[in-house]
Amino acid sequence: MASFKCLFSVAIFCLASFLFFNCCDADKALIDSICKESQDYDFCTSTINNHARSPTADLRDLALIAASQTVSQIQDTLDRIPTILKQVQDPLGKQRLGDCQTDYNTSLGKFQSAFGSTSNKAYWDALSFVRDGTNIVIDCHNSYRRNGPIATSPIAEDDTKVFKLSEIILIIVDRLI
Repeated sequence: MASFKCLFSVAIFCLASFLFFNCCDADKALIDSICKESQDYDFCTSTINNHARSPTADLRDLALIAASQTVSQIQDTLDRIPTILKQVQDPLGKQRLGDCQTDYNTSLGKFQSAFGSTSNKAYWDALSFVRDGTNIVIDCHNSYRRNGPIATSPIAEDDTKVFKLSEIILIIVDRLI
């Protein structure tokens, strides 16, 4: 009787291990297929894989992860802008960065709404919010190319991260529709 229980326990353990490892491999394949559609595969895989829930996430969870990381990125940028503003000397640079601060605040709300819509499975709404939020950051980025001398934005790298994160969200949400 004891050997039957032992054998049964080993069989259950092996089955559970098999299912767990196959589950994780499927998730890696899912993440890989999403990231292959993105313009920056390495950024995509590192962004998604750095989240603790990624190994067990389904498509909706991955969209929520990407949206939350975008919100965090935008908030981090907003937190840095006041310090950058203190370092900018020229009035046009201050105006442009101040406008970007306003744009980033608006974009933050759009991506928070995208997260909420994804959470509620309102995927078409999520797409609209992501596109709107991204377009607002594009406006910030482009403000350094108009109304005066062309310059490089001090938050250009942040803009690029938002663009890449937006792309990841759009790829995932497109699969959910």
